Amino acid sequence: MELYTFFVFFSVIVTPEGEIKTFSKNVTECPTREIVLELHKPRLDRGEIIDWSATCLTTKLPLDTTVKGLKT
Repeated sequence: MELYTFFVFFSVIVTPEGEIKTFSKNVTECPTREIVLELHKPRLDRGEIIDWSATCLTTKLPLDTTVKGLKT
């Protein structure tokens, strides 16, 4: 098994009704602080959300990528 590195972007928003919504996505690299602000600040300014927070985590997972069942 090989170790594969993944970057997972995770965002949480709070709606004006108090509902908490989450979003996560595997990304090729973690976004900069400026990009994250660009995603959330306009929605905050328009009143679509009342709060938000986001993070990007790096994780390594062991995966077996051997293709099984093929004849050579």
